Amino acid sequence: MGNFGTVRLSVLVTVTAALALTGCSIAGAAPAPDASPTRAPVVSSAPESDPEADPAPGTVDPMDADAGAAATCGQISALDTISLNATIGQQAGELTDAQVEALSASVRFGYEHLVSDDPKVSRALDAAQRYLREHPAPASGPAFDDDTAEWDLMSRTLTTACRESGSNVVTTAASGG
Repeated sequence: MGNFGTVRLSVLVTVTAALALTGCSIAGAAPAPDASPTRAPVVSSAPESDPEADPAPGTVDPMDADAGAAATCGQISALDTISLNATIGQQAGELTDAQVEALSASVRFGYEHLVSDDPKVSRALDAAQRYLREHPAPASGPAFDDDTAEWDLMSRTLTTACRESGSNVVTTAASGG
């Protein structure tokens, strides 16, 4: 599976790209009158360093992502939020089937690659990932169906594990009440 920091970065990039490519936005939101287009940050390559050298005291390797319960449960919250808002957006006619399929694939990818160093959350993730392996994405249509009774159980198991580990899963709808 690779370095979990790299995987987490890949999940973030995939979800961000999916949102950007699908043109997701909050309905009715308009740009600020003085808003100007933003530019992507320029990334320069850092000079090569000795992999055997210890990092400077007080520094954190950015690839050593937090795999604690709070960080993992926060990612679960983000994935659930994307899934919920994709469903709401499709029902409201704001998202096309292709946009929902792209978001669905991103959510599935995110769940498939989550990791946690918390024992309770890790066990729940293992069960959810096993479920996803046993239920591969279809050739067409959404890659992730969170409306099944089986996934509802997986979701409840993840939420319970997060709560028992002192974190929470919170899903936020872009619209509705």
